[in-house]
Amino acid sequence: MSRLFCLNPLSLAVAIALTSSVGHAEDLGTLVVEGDTHQSSTTNNFSYVSKVAQTATKTDEKIVKIPRAVSVVTREQMDDRATISVSDALQYTPSIQTNFYGEDNKQDWFVIRGFKQANNGLYQDGTRLYSFGFYSWQIDPFMLERIEVLRGPASSLDGQTPPGGVINLISKRAQLNEDFGSVSASVGSYDRKEINLDVNKAINDKLAFRMVALKRKNDTKVDKVDADRTLLAPSLAWQISDATKLTVLASYQKDNSKPYLQFLPEEGTLTSNPNGKIGYDTALGNPDWETFQREQTSVGYELEHAFNDNVSFKQSARFSHMDINLRQMYFAAYSADVPRVGPLLDPTGARSDIVRGVSTADGHSNAFNIDNRFIYKFNTGGAKHTLLTGVDYQSLDINNKDYASDPIAADGNKPMAVPGVGTVAGNPNFNIYHPSYSNNIVLLNSSTLATVTDADLQTTKTKNRQLGFYIQDKANITDKFTVIAGVRFDDTSDKTHNTTTDAKTDVDHHEWTSNLGASYQLADGLVPYANFAQSFNPVVKLDANGHPAKAEKAKNYEVGVKYQPKNFDGYFGVAAYQLTKENLTRGSSNTATFRQLGEVRNRGIEFEAVANLTQAITLVGNLSYVDSEVTEDSDTQYIGKTPSQIANKLASFWGNYRFFDGKLAGLKLGAGVRYIGDTYADNTETNKVPSYTLFDAMASYQWNNYKFQVMAKNIFNKEYVATCDSNICYYGDSRNVIASVTYDW
Repeated sequence: MSRLFCLNPLSLAVAIALTSSVGHAEDLGTLVVEGDTHQSSTTNNFSYVSKVAQTATKTDEKIVKIPRAVSVVTREQMDDRATISVSDALQYTPSIQTNFYGEDNKQDWFVIRGFKQANNGLYQDGTRLYSFGFYSWQIDPFMLERIEVLRGPASSLDGQTPPGGVINLISKRAQLNEDFGSVSASVGSYDRKEINLDVNKAINDKLAFRMVALKRKNDTKVDKVDADRTLLAPSLAWQISDATKLTVLASYQKDNSKPYLQFLPEEGTLTSNPNGKIGYDTALGNPDWETFQREQTSVGYELEHAFNDNVSFKQSARFSHMDINLRQMYFAAYSADVPRVGPLLDPTGARSDIVRGVSTADGHSNAFNIDNRFIYKFNTGGAKHTLLTGVDYQSLDINNKDYASDPIAADGNKPMAVPGVGTVAGNPNFNIYHPSYSNNIVLLNSSTLATVTDADLQTTKTKNRQLGFYIQDKANITDKFTVIAGVRFDDTSDKTHNTTTDAKTDVDHHEWTSNLGASYQLADGLVPYANFAQSFNPVVKLDANGHPAKAEKAKNYEVGVKYQPKNFDGYFGVAAYQLTKENLTRGSSNTATFRQLGEVRNRGIEFEAVANLTQAITLVGNLSYVDSEVTEDSDTQYIGKTPSQIANKLASFWGNYRFFDGKLAGLKLGAGVRYIGDTYADNTETNKVPSYTLFDAMASYQWNNYKFQVMAKNIFNKEYVATCDSNICYYGDSRNVIASVTYDW
């Protein structure tokens, strides 16, 4: 990336837009409001019910008219539930299985419509949060105004995306013509302490500034694992003229923490061990040695210009930088099961000692996104068209230091003799039932048991690029009948270069994807719809002959019905779908073990209800079922089986009651229940992880400008295994109580 490209994105953005025959940009700000929509997706929303969304069409469109399954989590819902992560915010959203590894402070994890995703399905303000491996963005939910979820493939507008869908995080941003603010302090479980600030100032009728800030420290359910986060997110809105508006968005987030996630053995968590169950609060790694330090900084803008009532241009750009330093231990094997030296490590067969692998990452990443589009409104006969044409560009550059293969951790205070090897610098045994943490950790080569030092680190450079062109037409054939059709072409390039060994991987793809949907509004408020959509995602691997792997591809057939009642504020939706992903891989890149013959077919149905039944009562309810099945695989033992970690049933319900009169005026009570169905611990359906049900509760009291609130998650402190995969299991979240006081003005 050239210096000009990094430092002057606005100039480049305008150049790309004006020299292209088409323009493409995610709808990041309050741009053109389509049809008779009166609500914007980027203004403050003090309700659970959202009428509009931008993610499915890249314009503010009424959700009931979009022939896709779309959900919105508003700011008020996040506040009521004292949301602590994006995963936490989506726990009452249909067809999304969140926190299936438990709470993680490195990134957010989701299963959407039966497909796992993290790095590739997360967007902020309409543009992709370009992540790769440990270089993954995690956005604090306090800086968000809302979260939109588009379920199903979305490549026809967004390029490379996972099949389950897109999660679009809409940032808080400066608001013109109003002053407001809030300051809040909270305390909670695990010595949680937080203070946050959100202030908006209208400098004049054309200029406004907003600052969002947060400082938090907390421990976790795991012994001696703590976290420290600092967040600053300023924004500026400038109404340059009646036709032109610029919004500048920036953020700085620093995490100085220990890694939350504990990679525990299946034996002793899900299945039995002669020593009993591994403690729920057990720290598998040495907390004084492990570290997770991340600084993520971004700056960008949203530009909108209306040439006239029918033609407008919209553009968004963001430059992002991240620094990472990670050291984390995980379960590799029980000592007794280690090849060649197992009997030496565990001569009594007590099965209490394990060997721990080590993940490391040290480096930085730079990402750049620019998204331009022109919107043209015109009529043909009785049909009203909104034509969207666009071009976007994404780049990601990572420079990372890591070991060629994960070493194992050993206690350097206890050198040991190994027959046929000699004296080894440390003893890798770790008693997971009675932990004792060494102050002298040495790293050993997992094959030779030789000491590993910083001199063994290798540098790998990753360069990913995507250039996409798309066109979409939304046609209101009549006032009731709407058709949306789109097609996109993407040119992607994914390269890795190990500069230490000179090993290279170079994978290029040219992909066409499409989307076609239609909806019809019946007289009673019901809106049936149907949709077909495609997606693709590059596979950065080579086959045994050094040829690039094919991209994973998916297609989705969906039918549904939406309903927006007229006598109260609410939204209801039901959808049925068949979603198929092909070109799944197995084996290591550029080796004889590599195979690319796999297909997973998911068939499901989902129901969603969000309603303000009265001014006092708000309800959110969701039911989801998915039948996930491997239909093709190079290893026939997996055919017909359900992939690991996928729950076939999800259900959730949350309700609020607000008192407006009498002695209880100002009091609000809320309660919720979440059900996550059985999952399998591997792809052969050998061991099953039991389903679990969790309960949440909230109480708040509004007195003048003060709000006092207590929120309890997993109120009965249920201990459970969230999921397991490849002989490793993950405990779920413990009870977490957060009490806060907020002053608004």
